[in-house]
Amino acid sequence: MFVALAEAQSPQRNYEIVIYSNRHSEYPLRALRLCERICVHQVTRLQQVFRLAMQVNAEPAYILHKRPYRETSQILEVFSRHHGRLSLMSKGSRSSRSRTSGVLQPFRPLLLSWYGRSEMPGLRSVDVADARPPLLTGKALLSATYLNELLVLLLHKNDVNEALFATYHETLYNLQQPSGLEIILRNFEKQLLEQIGFGLNLVLDADSGEAVQADRYYAYHFEHGPVLCRTDQSGRHPVISGSSLLAFSAGELESSTSIAEIKKLMRYIINNHLGARKLKSRELFRSPLKNT
Repeated sequence: MFVALAEAQSPQRNYEIVIYSNRHSEYPLRALRLCERICVHQVTRLQQVFRLAMQVNAEPAYILHKRPYRETSQILEVFSRHHGRLSLMSKGSRSSRSRTSGVLQPFRPLLLSWYGRSEMPGLRSVDVADARPPLLTGKALLSATYLNELLVLLLHKNDVNEALFATYHETLYNLQQPSGLEIILRNFEKQLLEQIGFGLNLVLDADSGEAVQADRYYAYHFEHGPVLCRTDQSGRHPVISGSSLLAFSAGELESSTSIAEIKKLMRYIINNHLGARKLKSRELFRSPLKNT
């Protein structure tokens, strides 16, 4: 007789206790049961060790999105400083007796703790960070929702980007300003693309390599860049003035004409990155809520 322990690949997978014996075994049943209890105890200890080794404590993070799971739980899409974007299972947080249901909200700086190495670790605890959450209403709230949707759709899970986390944090608080929302959004879009490896060429003609001229016009080609064209050129590539491209590159968008042109450019670029996926937040901007 002997006892075999089937090893698991992760702490979430159950260990199996397999007892081999034959009818001629000289060991009594009591010995078999004792061996089984010892194995179960050791497996439990191993699971606890794995769980402790994979804990993350008090990680600065924001909730980007949440969706219900079963009756009282929910799945959180989280953007964290040191672990990037990930999904967390929050058990029981939708229950009327939950102490965290009012805390687990988007746009609020949090300190999250979780455990597990699977694709969906379990939320262990949540604390409110020291920073006061931004006061977002009306268009500012819709703009913040748009930022969250961009991050969910464009960020790969577990890709760490501390600079982007800082940019997102700063942008949320900048949205509290009563004016300049379009400029804030365009700058965030530009920095997001840069920090995930899709930075825009705004200063050189993609065909000739010559510097963009402020008094000329350029058709912007996705994943290629601006190409000199006629002012009245039409087609699927947005035509942008050189002055707008240079202002956007320098972070100096000011005129209403440049703001409108760059908005057209960024919508074209982001739509190409999204492919068939649609941004639901854009529909919200067309609703009556935007005037509140």
